[in-house]
Amino acid sequence: MIVPPSTAPPRWLELPASATPGVVLMQFANACRVLRIVGHLSLLFWFMAGTSFAAEPRPAFSSEQVAFFESKVRPVLAASCQKCHGPAKQSSGLRLDSREAMLEGGENGPAVVSGNPDQSLLIQVVRQTHGDIKMPPKGKLNPTEIEAMSGWVKMGLPWPASVAKAEAGASDDAWKTHWAFLPVKPVTPPIVKAQAKIVTPVDSFVLDRLEKAGIAPSAEADRRTLIRRLCFDLTGLPPTAFEVKAFEEDNAPDAYDRLVDRLLNSPHYGEKWARHWLDVARYADTKGYVFMEERRYPFAYTYRDYVIRALNEDKPYNRFLVEQIAADRLGPGNDPGALAALGFLTVGRRFLNNREDIIDDRIDVVGRGLMGLTVACARCHDHKFDPIPTDDYYSLFGVFNSSVEPAEAPEIPASVSEPLREDFRKQIAVKQKGLDEFRNKKIAEIHEELSSHASVYLKLAVELNFEAKNPNLDERAKSEKRNAGLLRGVIMRWKTKLDATRGSADPLFAPWHAFAAIVGPEFSRRAPGVAQAMASVNDPKLNNPVLAQSFADHPPGTMAEVAERYGTLLTEAAEKGREAEKSGAKTLAEPGWEPLRLVLQGDDGALAVKADTLTRLLDRPDKNKLNSLDQAVAAVRASHPGSPPRAMVLDDAPKPIEPRVLVRGNVGRPGKQVPRQFLAVLSGPDRKPFKDGSGRLELARAIASQENPLTARVLVNRVWFQHFGAGLVSTPSDFGRRSDPPSHPELLDWLADDFMSHGWSIKHLHRRIVLSSTYRQQSASRPDAVAIDPENRLVWKFNRRRLDFESLRDALLSASGALDSSVGGRPVPLSDTPFTTRRTVYGYIDRQNLDGVFRTFDFASPDSSSPRRYTTIVPQQALFLMNNPFVIEQAKRLGALPELAEGLPANRVNRLYRRLFGREPTAGETTLGIGFVQSQERSGTSGMSPWEEYAQVLLLTNEFAFVD
Repeated sequence: MIVPPSTAPPRWLELPASATPGVVLMQFANACRVLRIVGHLSLLFWFMAGTSFAAEPRPAFSSEQVAFFESKVRPVLAASCQKCHGPAKQSSGLRLDSREAMLEGGENGPAVVSGNPDQSLLIQVVRQTHGDIKMPPKGKLNPTEIEAMSGWVKMGLPWPASVAKAEAGASDDAWKTHWAFLPVKPVTPPIVKAQAKIVTPVDSFVLDRLEKAGIAPSAEADRRTLIRRLCFDLTGLPPTAFEVKAFEEDNAPDAYDRLVDRLLNSPHYGEKWARHWLDVARYADTKGYVFMEERRYPFAYTYRDYVIRALNEDKPYNRFLVEQIAADRLGPGNDPGALAALGFLTVGRRFLNNREDIIDDRIDVVGRGLMGLTVACARCHDHKFDPIPTDDYYSLFGVFNSSVEPAEAPEIPASVSEPLREDFRKQIAVKQKGLDEFRNKKIAEIHEELSSHASVYLKLAVELNFEAKNPNLDERAKSEKRNAGLLRGVIMRWKTKLDATRGSADPLFAPWHAFAAIVGPEFSRRAPGVAQAMASVNDPKLNNPVLAQSFADHPPGTMAEVAERYGTLLTEAAEKGREAEKSGAKTLAEPGWEPLRLVLQGDDGALAVKADTLTRLLDRPDKNKLNSLDQAVAAVRASHPGSPPRAMVLDDAPKPIEPRVLVRGNVGRPGKQVPRQFLAVLSGPDRKPFKDGSGRLELARAIASQENPLTARVLVNRVWFQHFGAGLVSTPSDFGRRSDPPSHPELLDWLADDFMSHGWSIKHLHRRIVLSSTYRQQSASRPDAVAIDPENRLVWKFNRRRLDFESLRDALLSASGALDSSVGGRPVPLSDTPFTTRRTVYGYIDRQNLDGVFRTFDFASPDSSSPRRYTTIVPQQALFLMNNPFVIEQAKRLGALPELAEGLPANRVNRLYRRLFGREPTAGETTLGIGFVQSQERSGTSGMSPWEEYAQVLLLTNEFAFVD
């Protein structure tokens, strides 16, 4: 985290914590020209943060960082490094099995420089950019592993503390008394002295802790503060001046309750709270880094829109979860649009299409995202802290490994006009025709090549020992003027056939195996005997007569000749097949030729090239051309407004895969078989394997069960966190044994039980919280309370918070009158001109090249599930608000609004304050505003009108960017 500089701002900039926009305005008038010219960083920090705000410090190593190390880095160290740099052996005096040992280093100095991957020897050698050392000695780590290690060093080398102690405890029964694993039970709210303060049972639990600590709760905030707080919390948008005035003047006893209900019923509620969920779901509109394929997810937005719709409809949370894991298994009669819910699993990173990493990501988002358990830490070893053995990880791995993404995503209902649909059909037809023509042309060329030169490819396969990864393959293909990709494909298919027939009396391949069994030096002597033996067998079920005759007439001298002979016969059989096809025959009548024809022309023959396998058989120029045409089709599907929306679904595989434990996470070391089943820690003694297909539906129901002690607790804690800026549990996605205990354990359980007993209604949960007197407290600090509870863990006041980026940008659009309030639809780039006026939740999220404005304002990383956003204060934030064309555009719109563009200066100042802050300016603020405008009229150098500059100044204030 970047923190403000330690030096104080200049004396002429010092302000009290209660500084009003008018005071800020006066200072801005003195300093704005200097800021625009020299960018005084201390002043920029001061303008953005205010003297009353301090950034929340990051923990040294968060549970998410440790989980990242356990799932992404420790497995690489264990598999590729610690054999030579571990407890048993320390090459070059270096150990890589502890953080301290890595920092100490070996003969070549420290292995790592915390926070700086580029200067870390370990990263240099695995990147193989070091002049002398390249590691591992054989081969190279894959790019995903190198990226993970670099990111780990940049984080500051997170490593679990007290591992030995934790490991000792993880295997005992201490976890059975851990608060998060105990059942959720009904709790009776405590009796407190301050009965008059109780509005909902939430208050009883909070007041009980406050009374025991000797802290009085804060007074209720004024109405203007409350409506602004509620509007931003529930819809992410500011209240209008009319709404503020109406609420301030509404003296009815239920005025506050009606306001809450109105906001919860707003379509903008779903947009606001969907964004919180999308952080957890690691939502993005692209796949991340992939090689030579379309990077976009054309239909990721259908998942985002599903979440918005589900929240607006107050879909029961347990149903919400089941649909996101197994909507395809719910059967007919269910909401067809719910298929889009499966985007929860499918919108994650693609990890260069490494299936094991994709599944690991899905296990992680289900474990941490839904249950607050770092299940993915058990990929390579039993969890070091929680009761999650590696067996359980691979039980879940089997569930997701038995689920596949269909070649074409299914359409879901949508209202698309017929003219748009028709235009889409025309455009997609043109692009698809180009793709199909090129693909068919290449398939025809491959058919001709393999039919005519089968003997050449088979001979090369023998010379290369049927090794698709033979280092000499490319060179041999080039020397024979053949396509290396096609040769590799022939090798893989031919080897599959040979492996399947080895040891059997296959009439077609038995001769091959008989010749292959002859030891090299003996071949020329013994081959004639094998050929004669073949010729003596007349049973076509045991021997192919065409092959027998071919080898009997001319016994081969080497296996290369065997391959050539087979290839010649295959070519002849293919030609016979083409001639027969011309005459209308589907098979060859001549004895022995039909099996040979099928080797090339059968459904699983060498010529059975499918669209999804064609790319692997092409050379680089053709592969690039095919990818270009394919991306042109995908681009129309992704961007054309008439493209019918589709759901990014998973289907169950035809036959479920029975998983095996991968020893140390190594896909090349399968271990014992384990059943597909739920986690033991949450299943009880009667745990049974999943039987329904992949098991996703059974898994979903187990997670969303009322008997699961984690699911409801995790959700109510997240909702509490978003309302108060701090959770009852400080680690929203880790409820394991390393988590801090809840600040109010009884309140957490009461909320969870109440949530489930009221139909898993998230809106009901909101009401319980925001109707409480606890939520309605003022945000002002009090020295007496700070002395006892400086972090406000007991909730003796409301936490003042800066708007998240989405709310800040939406508030700017709302203030200027430009906000587009339409709900749902395709993503839009936020930084492209002309600037979109859609809500920020609809912004295009490029996982690999995240828009800089997102990074500036602490947007959640879409690479993995993010339970919270950390708040930083960096100069780029202030520079954005001062200089970004988007902000200037909104300031100009605001200053030019009809009701603000004319009238007496004092009236115009008054209207601006009412529009932006819901209040009238003080006499001093009015005087300052008029004075600022007059001073800017005299200078006239900024390119904006004085009133537009004045509007921008007010948009820069803390009162606009913070919620009390």
